[in-house]
This record gives sequence, structure tokens and C-alpha cells, in this order.
Amino acid sequence: MSFLKRLYYYSTGFIIGIIFLFFIFNGKRTSCNYGPSARVLDNIVSKELILKSNIDSIDESELIDIISNGRVIFNKSSPNEEPCGIYFVETDYKDLLIINCEDNATIEIR
Repeated sequence: MSFLKRLYYYSTGFIIGIIFLFFIFNGKRTSCNYGPSARVLDNIVSKELILKSNIDSIDESELIDIISNGRVIFNKSSPNEEPCGIYFVETDYKDLLIINCEDNATIEIR
């Protein structure tokens, strides 16, 4: 089989696969975060967020952006605490202390 014929078969299958994936994942919130910090932040953002602070000017979408752009400091965190893990997150805005429970996440701005 010549190279052009193999390239044609490969390209046809690749394009069909891309179209198939496009229709399956269209409109779904899928992400590929493999790092531990990114997985923790995605888990926190997916829950109900409770802000314990005297700052009322932050709405939920801004809070999600602040958390998503942050970085978990695992040396200061206690993820295996019972019943809720405690995470220290550094952001450009301020440092956050997040208590990550099963149903919600409580955020304290430091």
C-alpha cells in the first residue's frame, strides 16, 4: 500500500474521530487537569461556595475566577482532616483558606 493511500485512510479516520468527539463533548464542561493543584481547585469550584468575609463586593463568578487562577500550597494545607479538608490557596488577589467539605466549600480571605 502506498504512502498516499495510508495517509488518506489515516486522515479519514482521524477526521471522523474528531467529528465524533465534537458531538459527544459539545456543551459539556469537560477538562483535563492532571496536576494535583488543578484537581483540588476544580473540585472546590464545582461545589457550593460559602464566603466567610466582610467583603460583599465579590460575586460568585469573580470568586470562581480568583480560585481557578490560584495555586494550592500543600505544605500549609491539611487535605486529610476529618470531616473536611483544609487547603491554603495563594492567589493574585489575596491568600485564601478553604475548608473543603463534601457538599460545600467555605472560603476565608486572609
